[in-house]
Amino acid sequence: MPSTRHSPASSKVRPKDWMTSGEVARALNMTDAAIRRWAREGLIEAMKTPGGQYRIRRESLVKLMRVEHAGNGARRQRSRA
Repeated sequence: MPSTRHSPASSKVRPKDWMTSGEVARALNMTDAAIRRWAREGLIEAMKTPGGQYRIRRESLVKLMRVEHAGNGARRQRSRA
């Protein structure tokens, strides 16, 4: 019977589309509780699983990081003037 497993060389590694609140918290150097609060308040796109866990879209995290990064750059430029 042929193996159904794929070798790492033949398969492309694709990042997950959804992340846990803990993974997002680590990426942003924040607490898990803060990320869950953001999810409840609608500050970050998230869904709640039937088990009560939050899942955040990876693209939402990327978008949030771009906005934050752009905002920090603008603040630095204004403070120099």
